[in-house]
Amino acid sequence: MANVKYNTFGRAIAKNDIDTVTIKAMFCAPAYTPNADTEVYLSDVSANRASGTTDLTVAGLAINLDNTDNRTEFDINDLVTGTITVAGGTNGVVFYIDTGVAATSELLVYCDLLVGGVQTTVYPIGGTLTATVSTNGIFSI
Repeated sequence: MANVKYNTFGRAIAKNDIDTVTIKAMFCAPAYTPNADTEVYLSDVSANRASGTTDLTVAGLAINLDNTDNRTEFDINDLVTGTITVAGGTNGVVFYIDTGVAATSELLVYCDLLVGGVQTTVYPIGGTLTATVSTNGIFSI
């Protein structure tokens, strides 16, 4: 599956000061298939949270201008969980603006978990999960 910008991404960015909002990351169950047309809020996807995970607050947001590729990149620190067991696995992450209420927390993007450039389901058992974020960030506009 490819990375997906939810259709409400532009609206969410335009109406929020991205430097001041809380962005969170939700690890997804492998069966989840993002739908950019119909999924708007965390409440639309929360049933697809990977079992055994909790959402992580994103740290280190940096907004970088890339004149070579003519885009603005949104980069974050790598995602690192505490000790978790994810029996069903996870193979993707949904990023969203957290309002504290699932029905108003707008979705931004879905990103695959890749190993060697291939989407991969990982099964951490009693260990930490580290998702290394690309140097190009989690999304760009």
